Amino acid sequence: MSEDRFTHRNILTARLLGVAGLIPFYALAALAWRDDLRPWALHAEAGYAAVVLSFLGAVHWGRALASPTPRNHIGSLLFGIKPALLGWFALMLPVEFALPMLTAGLVFVWGTEQMVFFETLPTWYRHLRHLLTAGAAFALLIAWAAAMTPMF
Repeated sequence: MSEDRFTHRNILTARLLGVAGLIPFYALAALAWRDDLRPWALHAEAGYAAVVLSFLGAVHWGRALASPTPRNHIGSLLFGIKPALLGWFALMLPVEFALPMLTAGLVFVWGTEQMVFFETLPTWYRHLRHLLTAGAAFALLIAWAAAMTPMF
């Protein structure tokens, strides 16, 4: 019984922390609409998205390393580094290009998890990722709109 209680508590904590992780996305996207804070907020938004992408890749490393079975985990380990590389590359670009690239990266990781890792990721995690990916992608698009506004 206590194992079920701890499992439930851990899942609830992961959900709460995941949703709380959307707060910086939206706070920075809102600040990006202020002319005096736009450059700082956009760079902070891109940096936060790159860190989140790295975290998502690390999930796959943790999954592969936590399962000491004789199964080949090379695919998971290789997939796990792609989000970090994508985020790092995006940070070298102007934010007008970085923000849509980071949005695409989040959607790419989500889509890959839903198609390739469907059977290996818990159902509650996959459902949480629907919400978090949609929320983060929408916030990045709001920030991207703020980045593009001065051009018009």
